[in-house]
Amino acid sequence: MKFENAAAAGADASHSRRALLARGGAVLGACLLPSAAAQAQGPVQTTPELTGSVYDVRKFGATGLRKDNATQAFRDAVEACTSAGGGVVNVPAGEYTVGTVQLKDNVTLNLDPGATLFLSQNRDDFIQGARCMIYAQDAKNIAVTGRGTIDGLARYEYTEMRGVDVEIEKEIEIARAAGIDMRRYYRARDAMNVFMFVINDSTNFLLSGVTIINSPLWTVRINDCDRVFIRGVYIYSDLEKGVNADGIDICSSKNVTISDSVIVTADDAIVLKAISRRNRPANPVENVTVSNCVLSSSSTALVIGTETEADIRHVLFTNCAIRDSNKGFGINVQDGATVSNVVFSNLTVETNRRHWNWWGSAELFKFVLKKRRDDSRLGKIRDIVVDNVVGYVRGTSTMTGHADQPLENIRLSNIQIFMNPENAKDKRASDALSIQGVKGLMIRDMAVRWSEDKTEEGWKSALVLRNVSDFDIASFSGRQGLKNASAPAVLFENVEDGQLRDSRADAGTGTFLHVAGASTNNIAVRGNLLAKAGKEITFESKSLQKAVQKL
Repeated sequence: MKFENAAAAGADASHSRRALLARGGAVLGACLLPSAAAQAQGPVQTTPELTGSVYDVRKFGATGLRKDNATQAFRDAVEACTSAGGGVVNVPAGEYTVGTVQLKDNVTLNLDPGATLFLSQNRDDFIQGARCMIYAQDAKNIAVTGRGTIDGLARYEYTEMRGVDVEIEKEIEIARAAGIDMRRYYRARDAMNVFMFVINDSTNFLLSGVTIINSPLWTVRINDCDRVFIRGVYIYSDLEKGVNADGIDICSSKNVTISDSVIVTADDAIVLKAISRRNRPANPVENVTVSNCVLSSSSTALVIGTETEADIRHVLFTNCAIRDSNKGFGINVQDGATVSNVVFSNLTVETNRRHWNWWGSAELFKFVLKKRRDDSRLGKIRDIVVDNVVGYVRGTSTMTGHADQPLENIRLSNIQIFMNPENAKDKRASDALSIQGVKGLMIRDMAVRWSEDKTEEGWKSALVLRNVSDFDIASFSGRQGLKNASAPAVLFENVEDGQLRDSRADAGTGTFLHVAGASTNNIAVRGNLLAKAGKEITFESKSLQKAVQKL
C-alpha cells in the first residue's frame, strides 16, 4: 500500500540508517560513518552525502514478485526521498521488474543482498529520452550501492552479416578466405535494447558493490559528469553474443576513479570516449584512474576511443589482471582529438582469439591514429607510457601513426611478450610488435619469446620499426618467430636518428638486425651481445651501410 505523503513514508518505514547498517550495509556504512582520523582531518567529500531517512520500496507498492511491475513504486520512493531532502531508497531481497528509475539529488538507491531488478519489457515503463534502467540528469550526490543484482535480459539472434564493419575489413576477408562461417550475433530486433545506466551532467556519483548482468547495450554510460566513483562492481555480458554490451563507458567526463571490480564483457570492458551531445561540442575526458580490476573482453579490456571529438588526457590504467581477452589495451583516435599523458602500467595480460566479428586479434595492444572520414580532423597521440607489462598473446601488437602526423613520445619499458599460436583457423599474426609512424620512441628492457612447442607459418620478426625517428632501444632480447627463417629478429625500415644498444640475440636467431629503406639514416648500433645470431646485421643495399654506425 502506498503512503499518502513523504513524512509518513519516512517515519513509518522504521528503517533508520542504523537499522540498514545492522542488516549488513557495509558499503553504505563507509559513506555514513567516517573514521575518527577522517573527522580529525575535516570533511573529505569522496562519496555522496546521505541525509534523511530510508525509504523502502515495499512501502510504496513493490511486492518483490517479478510478475508485478514495480516501476511506479520505485519512482514514488525516489520522489518521496528527494522531496524530504535526500536519503536512501532501499530495495529488500526479492525480484522487481522495472523500467526507468530516475535518481535525483541526494538519493542513494541501495539493493540488499538477494534483491534483483529485471529490465521491464514494456516500452511504456521508460521515460521519454531516457533509454535506460537507472537514469540521472543534472543530479548531484547520487549513488547506487549494495549487494543486489541488475539484469538487463539481453537477447540476440545469429544471422548473416549485415553490411561490412570498416574497422575490420581486412579481418573479414581473412576469415572468408579461411572458410569461416560468416554469420554472427546481433541484438534481437524485438528486444528492449537499452542501457542499464545513463548518468548525464551529474556531480558526485557513486556506484558500489552491485552486480550488473546481461545489458543489451553499454552497461554503465557516464556522460559529461564530474566526480565519479565506481568500485567493487561485477559486470557480465555473454562473451560470444554480447554485441555492444560494453562494461563501463566514461564519456566526456572528468575526475573519475574505477577500482576493485571484475568485468567480463563481450564488447570493451572499460572504455573512455569524448562524444558531443545535445548539439553541443564534446567535453574533454581528464583525470581518470582505473586500478585493481580483473577484466575479460571479446574486444578490448582497456581502451580509449574510437569516439574522440575532444581531448583525452591524464589517464592511468594500473594494477589490472586481463584474462581471456581478444585484445589487452589500446588507443584509437579518429575524430581529431589529442590523447596524451596516458599510462598503462603493472598489467598482466592473457589473450585468446574470438569470432571474426570482434575487434582484435589477440594482441597485447593496438594504438592507431587515423581519420574517420576524409574530411575529419587529424588528431594526435602523444606522451604515452607502457610499463611493467607481461603479455601471453597470440596476435601482432601494433602502433600506427598517420602519414601526416606520427605518434609522439612513446615510452615502452619492462615488457615481456610471449607469443603463442593462434587458437583460430583464420590466421592473422606475423610480427610480435610492429611500430610505424612514431617520432620519439624509447624501448627499455623488452623481451619477446616465441612458443617452440607449436608455431605458426606466418610468424616473422620480434620487433619491426618503420618510419620511426628519434628512437632509443636498449636491453631488448629476442629472435625471429621461426628458427632458421629468413626474417630478422629486428627490422629497421626507413628509420632515422636512433640507436639500438645493449641488446641480445636469443638462441636460434638467424639475422639479428636487418636495415632497409632508402630514407634510413643516422643509426647507431653498439654494445649488443650477438654471438648467438647467425648474422649480426644485414642490409637491403650496400649504400645503407653508411647509414649505420657500429660502435
